[in-house]
Amino acid sequence: MNIVDTILYQCRRQPPAAAICVPGPGTRLISYRRLERSIHNVTRRLHASGLPPGSVVAIGVKDLILHIVVMLAAMRLGMITVSLPEREVSLAVGIDALVCDSNQPFVMGGSGIFLADESWLEGDGEPLAAHLLPNVNEEDPCRLILTSGTSSIPKAVAFNHDLVARRMARHVTFGNRLANCSRIYCDLPVSSSLGFQFLIHVLWRGGMAVFAGENFPSTLRAIQDYNVQCLLGSPGGFENFLRWVEATPAYQGDIELIVCAGDALSVPLSQRLRSRICSHLVSIYGSTEASMTAVANAHEIAAVPRAVGYVTPGVTVQIIDESDTLLPLGEEGQLRIRSEFAVDGYFRNSEESAKVFRQGWFYPGDQGRLNADGLLVITGRQHAVLNLGGDKVSAESIEFVLTQLPGVLEAAAVAVPNANGISEVWAALVTRDQIDEATLRAYCEARLSHQFAPVKYLFVKSLPHNENGKLDRRRVLEEIFTSSPPAR
Repeated sequence: MNIVDTILYQCRRQPPAAAICVPGPGTRLISYRRLERSIHNVTRRLHASGLPPGSVVAIGVKDLILHIVVMLAAMRLGMITVSLPEREVSLAVGIDALVCDSNQPFVMGGSGIFLADESWLEGDGEPLAAHLLPNVNEEDPCRLILTSGTSSIPKAVAFNHDLVARRMARHVTFGNRLANCSRIYCDLPVSSSLGFQFLIHVLWRGGMAVFAGENFPSTLRAIQDYNVQCLLGSPGGFENFLRWVEATPAYQGDIELIVCAGDALSVPLSQRLRSRICSHLVSIYGSTEASMTAVANAHEIAAVPRAVGYVTPGVTVQIIDESDTLLPLGEEGQLRIRSEFAVDGYFRNSEESAKVFRQGWFYPGDQGRLNADGLLVITGRQHAVLNLGGDKVSAESIEFVLTQLPGVLEAAAVAVPNANGISEVWAALVTRDQIDEATLRAYCEARLSHQFAPVKYLFVKSLPHNENGKLDRRRVLEEIFTSSPPAR
């Protein structure tokens, strides 16, 4: 089955219903009737291009509704789509064509570049003749998701039609509230694994997918006007969401469920979300490669620092040492995951695949421990270890201490060489109110070993995150400390 067929089925069953909303100027709202006609119009246009099934088509269209329609039309024709994230001018895989809305710089191996605009959505809405549609097997790849995975090297994970369907079926692990939510706001981009997955999830059910608009006031109005029931986002995204909501005392939402993914959910953020937005908050730990690994209600894990959830059915998690020896429950070590919903390698990249896919296991590069009841605790990442003149410490352990100080919303710790070439800890902080640096320094020195306490602090409005909502440490170092270094 082609996953787009079910969306077209919903289009025929409830044409007047709202399908996608992107607040702001231009195309703000599209009904299922218009979605169906637009898919058919773009399908005919792409078919006329001569691109065969199996072609890798990159989409660099900023208008989100046009972006989604091009993606669905291409997948219906058996093509493999990949959304081009912002700031990217090259991809981890060779592509056969690029659909974009401007002449942007791009490195590609194919020769087809198609400039798209809203005229692509117009036409008589007649479907492509059935005999011209390819026979799509459920094992055929339809979507690529770019990920840095366990390193900073970009790679692509391929989803086929069957895997998309099986991953969406796992949403039962979120509890029974999601089944009653047909209007969902997604703060994750469609270029991310979960953002794409939830878009298909909503359209398969005939629901309404709401995305972030050009500014927060318009987004908040849409959430209220369309009675959004569920919020999906990352900790960083929800922090920004809360900042605006707390500045809008009149906000009264009808949110029934919040789903938080992309990074560990801190206790302070969890408490603020549950008290101001919705008491039903679900935390997810997973990856593009292996899907959801652990899930829990936030209140269940609030008492266990860095707990991310309970291992889900169909997934096995083991904690091992550097020689792949299984460690006893409760001991800290490296994670490896075996899942019925995982891929077995990166798309057209056997070299990177061999590093993290071995004998049916995926090695995500995380450190943690597993309790007897299946509760998974993530203590850090192998590649987030700071080497300070021979003394090593995980960046997450320092960030955890920093975020326990009331008023600190988010923190990033990096290693920066001093005048003698010895690395020392610098920290970037997002705070709710102004914090006296002397107080902050005394607080850290009382809780961290002398060599691990930050020597420099920088207060910023926000920290950079990747497409999946995880802290982007490389950009923290390059964009924050390089452009605005703390005074020595």
